[in-house]
Amino acid sequence: MSSLPIRWGVLGGSSHIFRKSLRPAMLAAGHTIAAEPSREGESLAPYSAMLARPDIDAVYNPLPNHLHAEWTHRALDAGKHVLCEKPLTLSPSDTAAVFEHAAAAGLTVLEAYMWPHHPRAARLLQLAGSGELGWLQHGTASFSWPMDLAGGDHRLDLRGAGALFDVGIYCIAPFMLMARRDAVAVGANAVRNTAGVDIAMTGWVDWGGGFGTSFGVSFDAPSHRSMGLAASEAIVKVPGWHAPGPLEPSELVIERRDGTEEHLQCDGGDAYCALVGHFADVVAGAAQPVFGAAESLRLADVLQRLHVASAH
Repeated sequence: MSSLPIRWGVLGGSSHIFRKSLRPAMLAAGHTIAAEPSREGESLAPYSAMLARPDIDAVYNPLPNHLHAEWTHRALDAGKHVLCEKPLTLSPSDTAAVFEHAAAAGLTVLEAYMWPHHPRAARLLQLAGSGELGWLQHGTASFSWPMDLAGGDHRLDLRGAGALFDVGIYCIAPFMLMARRDAVAVGANAVRNTAGVDIAMTGWVDWGGGFGTSFGVSFDAPSHRSMGLAASEAIVKVPGWHAPGPLEPSELVIERRDGTEEHLQCDGGDAYCALVGHFADVVAGAAQPVFGAAESLRLADVLQRLHVASAH
């Protein structure tokens, strides 16, 4: 079975991530954007009208985080597959409910996590899973940039719920995919604004088996993205910004136990285009999700535990 072009409806055509990355990816894949309405003032009626259209196969949901669960359920009720921006929801129970709904309806829901679809990311995951690096010991990642903290962005209040929900996935999920198991323990500290949401958080996750990872996310630090992995037989450095991954060819630098260094060349790629193509394949039954229900549920659990741990 091969995937067919998808007719998309978009919940919020003015979304920055949609205009910059997902819209071009959908068009490059040969898909159709049948509707991309925006709210009318505070009214979300245009979204309901869009969901009623019979010429839409799937919905892309880039709404503020607190609306992800509600409008994903509405899209499923309307018989549409859903690609929802991360975080899929703001709680493990809401995430579970979304996947239960999708399974009952025979529809696909995927969290729009593009990183695993980049060639360099896929190569790193393959290396980590092959045993070539030895047993995994420590991973570290960071993602920050200086946001206008007085600008009213939804990520700075309960609609978006802070830095961890916004970009924590890029610092935690890669190592979660390597570990392939639930976290044993977590720890975190956070700086919160007057709305009570984190504008910066640092923390660690114990994945068991001697594998632990640390992270830092911030809306109030210079722009920076980094990732590295230490294992018993090698240290892996990921030059440049690790998410979404470079369009041009890049490399992984592997420093081995014997002192030798290898520069592993990796293809460039548009991770958003690959994500859209993968979504279409999953909808068609031609592929299994790279980041599906099990992974989204595991991530939701870790994020909630980190929020609880940081509230001290």
